[in-house]
Amino acid sequence: MFHSATMIVRAPQADQRAIADLLEEALRLFDTDRGMARRNIEDARAIVRGDEDDGRARNGLLAGWQVQRAEAFIADHLDTRLRIASVARVVNLSPSYFSRAFKATKGIPYSDFVLAARIALAKRLLLATDTPIAQIALQCGLADQSHLTRVFGRSVGIPPRAWRCRRSAGSVGDDLSRPSREDA
Repeated sequence: MFHSATMIVRAPQADQRAIADLLEEALRLFDTDRGMARRNIEDARAIVRGDEDDGRARNGLLAGWQVQRAEAFIADHLDTRLRIASVARVVNLSPSYFSRAFKATKGIPYSDFVLAARIALAKRLLLATDTPIAQIALQCGLADQSHLTRVFGRSVGIPPRAWRCRRSAGSVGDDLSRPSREDA
């Protein structure tokens, strides 16, 4: 371990900054996403060792930058259809490879991840605004109010209107304090 620290000191300034960024991100993610934290640490180790890196993660996983870029793209485009081919293009992969690597990296299929992000956005909008549920459905990239009600109910256990009423009434047993499957 001490040997690695010696190598970091001798690394070029750009490498030191990249290593520091990767380790900072790993610390931030450690309690919430250990898989991603581990990948950041492995990427930092690869820089220290001088491993050849073609920008792709090993063993069928996405590289850290690919996960971050994909997640950012998804978050920025939740109001659209979000086809897997579009996200794959953003990270320079084929749709089929991206689909397999995304599931291996995140532990859930791409479509489930996107749906969880849509539900999380719907929850934020339900709490923070008085926007009609039909409009929230469109802002979350869902077809209509019925579609939002169906997927929200499946995920959270109650329809969005009831969830909004319970949350705005400040009920003790609200489900935002308990993460749903999709919040992970």
